Amino acid sequence: MSATGNIKTGQSLPVIALSLLAGVCFLQLQPDLLGPLWTSSEILMFLPLLLWLFYFLPGRRGLLAFFTGYLWALLFAQVYLQHQLPQALQKQDILLQGVVIGLADENNRSTRFDFQVTDYISVNGNSHPQLKSAMPSRLRLSWYYRRGKIHSGDHWRLLVRLKQPHGMHNPGGFDYEKWLYQQGIQATGYIRKSKQNHIISQKSWGIDRLREKLHSIISRLPGEHYQGLLEALTIGHKSAISSDQWQVLRNTGTSHLMAISGLHIGLVAGLVFFLVRRWVPVWLCKRSSAPQVAAVFSLLAAGFYALLAGFTVPTQRAFIMLLVLMSAILIRRPALSINTLSLALIAVIMINPVSVLSVGFWLSFLAVLIISLVSGARVSAQKPRIYGAWLEGIRIQWLIALGMLPLSLLLFQQGSLISPIANMLVIPLVGMLVVPLALLASLTSLVSIAASNWLFSQAGSLLAFIWTLLEWFAQSPLASWQTSSIPLLQSGFALLGVLLLLMPRGFPLRYSGLILLLPMLLYQYPRPQQGEFWVDVLDVGQGLSVLVQTRDKTLLYDTGAKFSERFDIGQRVVVPYLNYKGIEQLDTLLISHGDNDHAGGVDAVLQLMDVKLLLGEAEFIQQQNRSEQATQACKAGDHWQWNGVDFEILHPAQAYKKSNNRSCVLKIWNAQHSLLLPGDMERKAERHMLKQSADALAVDVLIVPHHGSNTSSSQAWLEKLKPELAIVSAGYKNRFGHPTAKVLARYQQLGSRLLNTADGGMIQMKFGQSSATGALHTRQQRKVVVHYWNHRF
Repeated sequence: MSATGNIKTGQSLPVIALSLLAGVCFLQLQPDLLGPLWTSSEILMFLPLLLWLFYFLPGRRGLLAFFTGYLWALLFAQVYLQHQLPQALQKQDILLQGVVIGLADENNRSTRFDFQVTDYISVNGNSHPQLKSAMPSRLRLSWYYRRGKIHSGDHWRLLVRLKQPHGMHNPGGFDYEKWLYQQGIQATGYIRKSKQNHIISQKSWGIDRLREKLHSIISRLPGEHYQGLLEALTIGHKSAISSDQWQVLRNTGTSHLMAISGLHIGLVAGLVFFLVRRWVPVWLCKRSSAPQVAAVFSLLAAGFYALLAGFTVPTQRAFIMLLVLMSAILIRRPALSINTLSLALIAVIMINPVSVLSVGFWLSFLAVLIISLVSGARVSAQKPRIYGAWLEGIRIQWLIALGMLPLSLLLFQQGSLISPIANMLVIPLVGMLVVPLALLASLTSLVSIAASNWLFSQAGSLLAFIWTLLEWFAQSPLASWQTSSIPLLQSGFALLGVLLLLMPRGFPLRYSGLILLLPMLLYQYPRPQQGEFWVDVLDVGQGLSVLVQTRDKTLLYDTGAKFSERFDIGQRVVVPYLNYKGIEQLDTLLISHGDNDHAGGVDAVLQLMDVKLLLGEAEFIQQQNRSEQATQACKAGDHWQWNGVDFEILHPAQAYKKSNNRSCVLKIWNAQHSLLLPGDMERKAERHMLKQSADALAVDVLIVPHHGSNTSSSQAWLEKLKPELAIVSAGYKNRFGHPTAKVLARYQQLGSRLLNTADGGMIQMKFGQSSATGALHTRQQRKVVVHYWNHRF
């Protein structure tokens, strides 16, 4: 490679790297793999031809790199999809053998772990090679109410029920299916209670056993408040971090500190590199320079840390990037250059092309690119003094924050304005003190538990001090900047504007980047016009949450379930979607009744959103102890109007013993359309409504009561309503069998169109208010946002 970065007379290395990246991304954007046009064997045969052409056609290397990236990603995708669970075997008992991988995640109800299948067992107890070659090889299993520990490396025979990867599908929410694909997990399921479940063999050594040992040590430390943070920084186990702690981290822009990735690996490697280079023994430098010796030791330290963190996808990516950078030092080339960054990009993509689906992939490379640009612009032959180095570090931190802001707003609808200051203070403390102490404690645990406990305690004390700083920063009015989802066009302009602003002084049109930031800063998420209303039935699994918007008012009907402290639908699904739409205030939060699948997320919504009025079923409201929150019990006859749209409570008009029958029933209508939200009301309440409110029951759209249970949707009630569209909010393959076949048949006999969030994800409806715009528009999230790894829906 020449000094200009060209390979012979061909195209530059950055162009090749970006072309390879474009090919991989093009495959990931496809909704389907277009059938068996390319088999895995054909791709493996064609790739050598591309490499041959790459050598003999230097002027076409960019185009050839694009095709190479596309075919390489296609090969990985086909290998994953070839081991999908057949539909016919979903929720069927399957006997298999395999090995537990990584740390098990435990809570009060269940233990969840990854499982590498080694064999599928037939009915007669023998190996089933045909199933083994076609069935999923990596699973994510839950074992409910299991007594005893599940250890990494143990070999088990288990009776399981599996289902294809499936997650809730809402804009702005966590994409569980994509995450499973990134981890290579091809099915999820649970372990059946059976005498056939037994351990075959145990493994008493290995890095994961060391991780389990460290997890046990940290969990017994005093000061439970910081145990989760210390576990995350030491072994990459983040499940013990509380929701309140995550909120502080998000508000201060320091969430990345709790995910072991490039920052942590780089800081550990940098610290070891500095120490070894400064104090390396002379006899080690006889054949190699001090930087080369330091590079080897820094790679060893980083490799140990990556293994301790479980060698997850982010740590793999970080270690590969570091390996390329240190290799440049070993062969005496510039470590921080565009060419080195390009080689790191090529290496990461070729080892795991699925990594481009990770947000961390883009954030990591963007951060390194910004550092390369701003550092390269200020190269000086004179060695900077310590004071100057600190000022340069502060400047780089501010520029990284600026460069990351458009991407952060695009991906998370949130940016922290206090982030540069918080990171400038916290990163050195975590990277130079807490993490080295934790790693030293981890090594010490091999010889002395007492010494390891003491070192972890010191690291915990430092975390307590750091956390005090973060909580103080989080209370600042500049801590968090919330915005709605920004379209790709505006985000692209903003990113281009930031790159222009980061260019060296004297660069043409540098300050025109400020103009390119304006479309992002001025963007407002659309809302309905006067007299219109929009309704979003969120995909919350087995539960209900419906968002209703008029021109300048917002109502949320129910909040979904809360399954545990770590899995709250209100926090994980509802609030992220409200943030996605730029909603900062709810005019009314209406809770139909107090059952968990409807009201479980109410605490999270009230904590994270500004709610003017909490309206709900009377007994639920009585149980609320919220002196600072305006509350009101709903009763039949309550009516109000927002922006030309009418709202009326039709039920309850009397007391019921069963909470389902006490559900607040809400009707919404405008000049053209009407919608009914009946909660979980059952036949008894339906009969009462037929007597009391029969004239008000005819509607265009109905949210199917009680998720399609046999207890609701009676024939007489449906014949009165005659909805054109009926929407079911239910969990995928739920254990209740909702919606039941009987209920579905009743709707089909009436000619109602049926939609289900379990199949279509979030369902959005736009109700126009005039004859010209009055058509009802529906949109199913899974039909609009389709990827090849979940195209079966």
